[in-house]
Amino acid sequence: MRWREFGSQGEAPEHRRSFGLWEPDDPDALLDGMTQDEFERTDERMPYFSAIWGSAESLVAHILRGLRLDGRRALDLGCGLGPCGFAAAARGARVTFFDWEPRALELVEASARDGGWPAEAFDAFVVGDWRAPPPFAPFDLILGADVLYERRNAPAVVAFLARHLTSAGEAWIADPGRPQAVTFPGLLHEAGLQLLDTVTLPAVADGADTMLHRVGVR
Repeated sequence: MRWREFGSQGEAPEHRRSFGLWEPDDPDALLDGMTQDEFERTDERMPYFSAIWGSAESLVAHILRGLRLDGRRALDLGCGLGPCGFAAAARGARVTFFDWEPRALELVEASARDGGWPAEAFDAFVVGDWRAPPPFAPFDLILGADVLYERRNAPAVVAFLARHLTSAGEAWIADPGRPQAVTFPGLLHEAGLQLLDTVTLPAVADGADTMLHRVGVR
């Protein structure tokens, strides 16, 4: 494992725009090490959590340079290693991390423990499926980076947002323009949601720009 830093270091906590987290030395190793039997038994639970994808890096940069999020309850949906949730916590949100991969949550908890965070920064670290989630109180902010990587994901994500956003809450869904995500905006209205806007976030490293969809409740 290696410790990776994001944002500007050395700031006072009240101005914090930085954090660190643990990530695997070789993200591809978990994927390469899967047997055929494991692949067939995992309901396509590929170990994608071990990599921090470009859309997550762009969303992290957007959050860290944005306004404070003090007093807001945030959820990192499909959190993986947790970069978006940690970015929101760095800006003052109280964060819940949610992923269906237990190994991802183990690493997120280790990063939270070793990152010098106050106890009140995080509400929970939850293993579960967004198609049949555990009971959650509504959130003021739901973050999702590259969660629309399968066409079947868009209806499930929309249904989750409709059930778990406060009336004045927002979801920030970042996607690198995958063709599987094209149905997402069109599904919002029927679910009682609305697309507030879509902006382009520049790529942080080599790769494509990211489309950020801001979603609210109608």
